[in-house]
Amino acid sequence: MRDKVVLGVTLAIVLLLTLVIYGAIDSQRAVGISATTTEAMITKGQTIYAQYCIQCHGPRGEGCIGPALNRPVWRPLTPDGVKNTAFDDGSHDFIKKVVSRGRAANQPGQQMPAWLNSEGGALNDEDIESVIAFIQMGSWDKTLEGAASATNLNEPLPAYAGFDDVNQIARVKDIMLSKGCLNCHALGKGGGKIAADLTDVGSRRSADWIKRWIQNPPAMPANERGPNLWLVGPTVTVPVEGVPTAVGGAPVATPQQFPMNNTFMPKLNLTDDELNLLVDYLSKARTSSR
Repeated sequence: MRDKVVLGVTLAIVLLLTLVIYGAIDSQRAVGISATTTEAMITKGQTIYAQYCIQCHGPRGEGCIGPALNRPVWRPLTPDGVKNTAFDDGSHDFIKKVVSRGRAANQPGQQMPAWLNSEGGALNDEDIESVIAFIQMGSWDKTLEGAASATNLNEPLPAYAGFDDVNQIARVKDIMLSKGCLNCHALGKGGGKIAADLTDVGSRRSADWIKRWIQNPPAMPANERGPNLWLVGPTVTVPVEGVPTAVGGAPVATPQQFPMNNTFMPKLNLTDDELNLLVDYLSKARTSSR
């Protein structure tokens, strides 16, 4: 009888130990699967970002037409891999809502489109979750890996009212090609798609702003670029509540609603003549009545 009791206790202990070991192994396996799934989502999100988001938010999420996405408060972990105590717990839901439904911008003619399928966009819910995973956990140094190359660089640049001399337009194009501008920017029928489209840039930027920007993009203060600007004055046909006015339609900083971070665009080595020609052309690049 005693032997049976000992045997039963021994078997129970063995069974218990087996369950504990199996649980530990299964738990580790679940962690491994979760990590693999997260990494796959980040990789997928990076690809989607390069395809749909890079032109407005910048190659490094620094902000361009749209606001900066490389915000420290949106990262659950610090660069050292430890928990970020400043992490915004509501950032996931905020990003998902904006990406899914879109958002009105405070720049003329600019609108964050709705990307969710049911809202008329190109992405499903899984795609959007992947984009969020990339924004919150991915590397901003890798977005250019999936970015599209510039196309139709043989196309002539468009003519505009006040700048329609074909020889001068050809010279502008030569400068932009030699300095690499069209590798990033679209203008008319050709160019790249990793920076703002310049086809209508004169509707939202003054000649003075364009000149200061081209001279030294990294030196432009955050509160004088991006979504916190609106070209106000006679070029704006519909008054906007809360937006300050200015004489001559010069861009004016509106209340800083979104952060902007260091630009990806480098300082260009231009002669005064080249700079002035580019400014003259781009300030007249206007395809709308704005």
